[in-house]
Amino acid sequence: MQRRKKSTGERKMKNAATRRDATLREFEKQDLGDDIVSAGAAVVVHPQRPTSILLSDELKEALRRRGRELGVGYQTAAKMILAKYVNAKL
Repeated sequence: MQRRKKSTGERKMKNAATRRDATLREFEKQDLGDDIVSAGAAVVVHPQRPTSILLSDELKEALRRRGRELGVGYQTAAKMILAKYVNAKL
């Protein structure tokens, strides 16, 4: 029975998978636990759920301006402002 030649795409996918596996094996060899903790670089990600809210065009534009000042999008700016306000001591 004659073997079918592998297409270039199949070879590229295999090579990419091999590189990815080698990178993963190298990463798993390293023990970074104490370094991450001591650097304070660990980030706890809490589950989030999408929500809908109706905003006026003026408020949305104000959030866009504030977001540009902060270097984030308007939705992230709104989330930051809400979190700060809700967590503030009233």
